[in-house]
Amino acid sequence: MKIVADAGIPSIKDYFAVHGELVLKPGRLISREDVKNADILLVRSITPVNESLLTGSSIRWVGSVTAGADHLDIAWLEQNGIRYYVASGFNAPPVADYVMSVVASLQDQQLLLQKKIKAAIIGVGYVGSIVAKRFQSLGMEVLLCDPPRAEIENEIQFTPFHDIHDVDLISLHVPLTTSSVYPTYHMIDRSFLEKQKAGCILINTSRGAVIDDAALKNHGQHLKWCLDVFQHEPLIDEEILQNAFIATPHIAGYSVQSKMRGIDMIYKCLGSDGVIKQQTLLKKPELPTQTLTPSTSCLLNWRDVLRLIFDPLAMTNTLRHTLSATTTDEERAYLFDQLRHHFTNRHEFHYTNIHQEVVRSDQCQLLSALGIRTC
Repeated sequence: MKIVADAGIPSIKDYFAVHGELVLKPGRLISREDVKNADILLVRSITPVNESLLTGSSIRWVGSVTAGADHLDIAWLEQNGIRYYVASGFNAPPVADYVMSVVASLQDQQLLLQKKIKAAIIGVGYVGSIVAKRFQSLGMEVLLCDPPRAEIENEIQFTPFHDIHDVDLISLHVPLTTSSVYPTYHMIDRSFLEKQKAGCILINTSRGAVIDDAALKNHGQHLKWCLDVFQHEPLIDEEILQNAFIATPHIAGYSVQSKMRGIDMIYKCLGSDGVIKQQTLLKKPELPTQTLTPSTSCLLNWRDVLRLIFDPLAMTNTLRHTLSATTTDEERAYLFDQLRHHFTNRHEFHYTNIHQEVVRSDQCQLLSALGIRTC
């Protein structure tokens, strides 16, 4: 059996080295020649899997260590009898963590300090559901917008997309779709942006093309942009990069735990499909924990703790500085991918502990609601 995989997938050798010939390539460079005689293809979101790549190949199973499937031509895969699996939900916890870290950074910068914050979550799936609960733990009023769910669910009150305005915060958690009943491509357009009030925070951790870049630049300057995804990655619009309040290189879903969780889901699905025979791994990866040990004479609030785990503003400065030193599109694309590739040390809240004696006593309950344990 021949398996072609993105070399950037963590623990790939631990899971698949014993199952045949394992060929590892950078995700953007996987070619028709690579997959011609292969049986299994394992990718991330940076590899388009379609007729152009797979025609004439012997691939019969595709696994994607991603939450979304917009890089897969699902119709073509199904027409050609190629099974596929997307690790939906594997990175929901770190994306939700990222959103909370952004909120903490905004408040540290004297934003989102209203007594009653009104937030809208567009897309209430794996990630959006977690974010909603965490926003509520901060005392926010939360509007839920999910047209596909609203059609079939009556027990939850959903807000129509066209009714979202006069809110303080918008967080996007939708798949990228162009042909569904509710397409999300460029859903954040001029009409939507012009309805929003000045100072509204717009967070996008879904897909870059959900936002119309031209509309954002021309009609969204009154909002504060917090962007982890961009329409033409790895080449990102310089004007958007410079004008965003927070800009990070598509790492919201990256954590020590999610990277391990994603490939484990793929492995188990291959086994349940009978494509491989699951066996004891050469080295079973375990989801590690971390204990924060800050040296400080001041007791920490919840925002301080989140900044110890991940600082979006520091990453924004790193991204801008890194890309400003380049002169060609090729260099910018390479450095964007390198920042993603080397972002390997962030732990999820649920796997983080902090000593209780360094935290303000009135903050422990909130930290617990976010998943962080005080010990």
